[in-house]
Amino acid sequence: MKPFITLFTLFFGVAASQAQPVIYKDGTTLITGIWSGAGGGGTANLAEVSTNSPYEGSLHYRFDYAYTGWWAGLGLNMDNWGADAPRNLSGYTHLRIAYRGLTSGQTLTVQLRNNSDYGNSVVIGGSASSYTVVDVPVLSLTIGSPLDISAVREIDLSVGNAETGSGTVYFDAIELVNGSTGSEASAATWARANSLHTGLNTANWLEAYWLMPFNAYPETGKYNRANISALRDAGFDAFRLPVTFERICPTTPPYTIDFDQTAFHLVDSMILWAGLFDFRLIIDNHHGYPLTDANYTTEIPRLKAIWAQLAAHYDDLDPEQFLFEVYNEPTNAISSNNFRTVAAEVLASIRANETQTHSVLVGAAGWNSGGELTGFTPLDDPDIIYTFHSYDPFFFTHQGMSWTDPPYFPAMSFPQAGDVEGINQLFDNVKAWSDAYNVPVCLGEYGCATSADATSRCNWIETMTGAFHSNGFSGFYWDAISPTDAFGFYTGGVVSETMVIPCFAAAIGLYAEPLAVEFEDMSIACRDGLPVLNWLAFHSNEGDVFIVERSENGRQWETAGQMRAVPGSYRYEFTDKVAAAYYRLSARYPDGSKHVLRVQTADCGAPEPELILFPNPVSGQLHIKMTGDQKQLTAVRIMNSSGMQVLNRVSAGGFGHAALLDVGNLPGGVYWVQVQCGDETIAGQRLIVR
Repeated sequence: MKPFITLFTLFFGVAASQAQPVIYKDGTTLITGIWSGAGGGGTANLAEVSTNSPYEGSLHYRFDYAYTGWWAGLGLNMDNWGADAPRNLSGYTHLRIAYRGLTSGQTLTVQLRNNSDYGNSVVIGGSASSYTVVDVPVLSLTIGSPLDISAVREIDLSVGNAETGSGTVYFDAIELVNGSTGSEASAATWARANSLHTGLNTANWLEAYWLMPFNAYPETGKYNRANISALRDAGFDAFRLPVTFERICPTTPPYTIDFDQTAFHLVDSMILWAGLFDFRLIIDNHHGYPLTDANYTTEIPRLKAIWAQLAAHYDDLDPEQFLFEVYNEPTNAISSNNFRTVAAEVLASIRANETQTHSVLVGAAGWNSGGELTGFTPLDDPDIIYTFHSYDPFFFTHQGMSWTDPPYFPAMSFPQAGDVEGINQLFDNVKAWSDAYNVPVCLGEYGCATSADATSRCNWIETMTGAFHSNGFSGFYWDAISPTDAFGFYTGGVVSETMVIPCFAAAIGLYAEPLAVEFEDMSIACRDGLPVLNWLAFHSNEGDVFIVERSENGRQWETAGQMRAVPGSYRYEFTDKVAAAYYRLSARYPDGSKHVLRVQTADCGAPEPELILFPNPVSGQLHIKMTGDQKQLTAVRIMNSSGMQVLNRVSAGGFGHAALLDVGNLPGGVYWVQVQCGDETIAGQRLIVR
């Protein structure tokens, strides 16, 4: 890894810095010369003018440009063209630039230079109708580059993002400042970040808002208990759950969420499976309404209102297991500087509506690019995990896709010259940024097109996983199970060891080792009103421990008991002290690793009152009645054949001993109805919907 400037240097190098922090402000300036140019033989003119309302004082720079070769740019020289020593910027945390102008769709970037040594090119922002002040972290301008921040001769600004373009941009008040560098991460959030090892996105499911016009959202069968369990057994121990929360919520104030929508029941199913199968879960606000530099201030109230409700609704989730992500992939239409404002506002809304602090994922603009992240100033909150996405090189990883713009990028192989070096340099830079600010980072998305040739796909997955593993990042693959026009690596979308592409399994770390304990035949019987767990294990070793955990709701778990393994083969029996619960049996090995072997429920309580459903089959109104002496009905839940909750009705005051539900909107099929009387959950009955 190349040397980088640490925050220690930034904070304590002030004594060595130039006494004058202003680079440009009317007559007080370090600028000794200027130049301008444009690609493709275009035109460029930079002049200092007093017209058109300067930001500060009476003067500002006006840059008129027209280009046909992707860029137009200018340089602000600070060493009298080599006659003076280069400037030392190491005593400052940020380079502040005020600008306005640009044509819509264009971006403004900044880069530092000393002779032939260039720093990183950092995006400042896009089109702005009024003066916008941006603080660019000095660290981001040098990280991983050959430029020494103590020797800078020139500030270069450039306009681009399209092959041709023209327009005008104004610059004023360019200066060096010492500002907030955000909070270092708490020990708790570092521990949570380090617990995210092998991750997977449940892609093309609850974020797939494009299905809404066809009344096909959400696709209830895309993920179910069986394939989530199989993916967990494969080795995925963390899942990212993308949900299009904004598009299933009202678009007008007060933005009140209907948590009875099917999508929220599927989220509840995923939360339940996280408890049953012992994995971490990131609840991700995905495919929200686009944020731009023009609209972000008017979009903040909606995002704050939605997250206030989500934070309160999911407040009871264990922060050691469940995390939130505020907004997926802000695009190039909003600067990272402005998105930082959005994220800070949303984060404040989350914190105000939770009683326990969850770690929250935040990325930068540019579609959560790693380059943009290294130019991002961390927020003033110690419980953030920063995230970035990488599909580099983009035209390779997205080749042959029908949904790209334009569709069907041509076939490419990997690697081409410089591909591997570029990926490794990006990840090294992100790691240096993480180290400098003492904040954790994870790779929230990566993936490679199924249409790429097999050898290139293997080369790519080995390069990508090598890059993030070597830097200590967790990685979340995007969409393992879609077999075509996507990124999947299970043949036919079938989750099994025999159907996985071997190089993907090896690179990601799936099916890495057979279970140390072979296990079969777990059953639960009732004896004297208490559950008795019975299981058979083979090839147990000294030091192995079986752990029995119980839960009332499948979310919060406690240890019911532990049993040391008997070497070899042995049948085990464990009697619990409560009559009814979820049970999770795990094996813990001497190295500290743990594997969930089986999840099962038991109810050895008194005979339950009878649940009556009529009519059954039903096509519209369903009558639900309880017989016998019991508390009144307080909740009714309906699950589909995959075990996912599709309807939930709760009444704080109770329904009495009967309830009436309209199930006419449910697709025809077989369902399971479960009711709750007070704090007691009553075993359910099968329901057929026509």
